[in-house]
Amino acid sequence: MAGLSLRHIYKRYDTKRKFSLIKFIKYKGKPPKTAKEFVAVKDFCMEIEDGEFIVFVGPSGCGKSTTLRMIAGLEEISDGELYIGDTLVNDVDPKNRDIAMVFQSYALYPHMTAYQNIAFGLKMKKIPDVKIDKNGNEKKIMRHFKKDEIEEKVKWAAEILNIEEQLPKRPGEMSGGQRQRIALGRAIVRNPKVFLLDEPLSNLDAKLRANMRAEIVKLHNKLKTTFIYVTHDQVEAMTMGTRIVVMKLGVVQQIDTPTNLFDYPANKFVAGFIGTPQMNFFDVTIRKKGASLETVFEDGQKANYKLAELRKIDEKYLDGEEHKVVLGVRGEKIKISDKGLKTSLTIKEVLGDTTQLFLHFTEDTKDFVACVSERADYNSGDTVYVNFAERNIHMFDAETEEAIMGREIGNK
Repeated sequence: MAGLSLRHIYKRYDTKRKFSLIKFIKYKGKPPKTAKEFVAVKDFCMEIEDGEFIVFVGPSGCGKSTTLRMIAGLEEISDGELYIGDTLVNDVDPKNRDIAMVFQSYALYPHMTAYQNIAFGLKMKKIPDVKIDKNGNEKKIMRHFKKDEIEEKVKWAAEILNIEEQLPKRPGEMSGGQRQRIALGRAIVRNPKVFLLDEPLSNLDAKLRANMRAEIVKLHNKLKTTFIYVTHDQVEAMTMGTRIVVMKLGVVQQIDTPTNLFDYPANKFVAGFIGTPQMNFFDVTIRKKGASLETVFEDGQKANYKLAELRKIDEKYLDGEEHKVVLGVRGEKIKISDKGLKTSLTIKEVLGDTTQLFLHFTEDTKDFVACVSERADYNSGDTVYVNFAERNIHMFDAETEEAIMGREIGNK
């Protein structure tokens, strides 16, 4: 087992077009200008402790899988240093990094049984040992696993993953969830320093995904090994990770615990990406007036929030002048009442014991979502008055989209 250190990691791809006679003629000797390189991962810095469960999350193309592949050694690192434990591994071959990777596709050999698939890597691997020569001297050697050693490891993995009955079967005879367990078993028998999982559940249906999420967390708790998990599903990230890395366009946006990401997003992107349904955003102007913060919404409606009840706002926004900001609030923190901000109901969605109300200030403003615990008796077009819970309001700079509020409650 080992921790990892990623120090100023970059991944660049050369995108310069190769010479083409057809294109040369088409553009009359002057082909269009193109960027010479594309930066997929920019200045990735992180210290991962031994035994952590780290999740890389973000939309497609954000660089999360590329980062995982650089850790695995499947992609070269353009700049920066990668340490596994105390060893610099930039130039170390993948097979010598002592990591195990589980891919999105199960990558099982279809002609082999589950037992053979799990054991295959062990048959190929060599381990250090000591041999006594004819003179009685110890000699260090590298040898393959013995048959009984392989059998012991495969049975141990099968017992952990509850797949003993699947060992004689071939992949074609198993369900998606069972094949995923076989792929996990093939990884854990190697007892690697680090497990890398690249969207391993994306091919499963929703119910089976939820079950496998729990199984992978249980597996991590049993093995106490470092796990790095890549997903685009923020629900997976929130339920599995001890820490989450949120990425966008190759840049790390925030690294934090699931609860801190939810409660204290560093910017508007993180706030909108984490949480279901996503956070509602409103373009507003704010001005400090005495002990209150006057907030003017797009349609001209005003709300006054007690500064003592809001999280601390950057002082430069409390100078008495008007400032344009983005106000964010999650749907479950919007309360329905007899007075407050006047909105109209577009549609409602009844989800068992909760209801989602899609509301708007005017026909020209976009809908936002309020989540209520009761089955609200409203119809499309009805007037609905809402209030935002002051302690759960978020604010972001209108230009930079960075958070302008701290974590402590109360402003001077």
